[in-house]
Amino acid sequence: MHHRNRQLKDFLYANLYRHHRVVRMQVKAERIVSDLFKSYCAQPAILPRHVQELFDERGLERTITDYIAGMTDRFALEEHQKLFDSSTKP
Repeated sequence: MHHRNRQLKDFLYANLYRHHRVVRMQVKAERIVSDLFKSYCAQPAILPRHVQELFDERGLERTITDYIAGMTDRFALEEHQKLFDSSTKP
């Protein structure tokens, strides 16, 4: 059983987890999250008021981290587009 399990894991890593399209999406996702975090830290006023109210209690970085962690993929993409695409309305 151990041998078959190892074969399955090797196959998944080679053909799924390390597939070039999966790796590309991972790189994009990391960039989006990083860009959002940096932007929110540099300009906390762009965050919604209810999020800003948590700064004193939780601290700036922790509040921003929690806010980003609670985002859906779609919302994070939309936020990134609003912040970094000049043709998109804020």
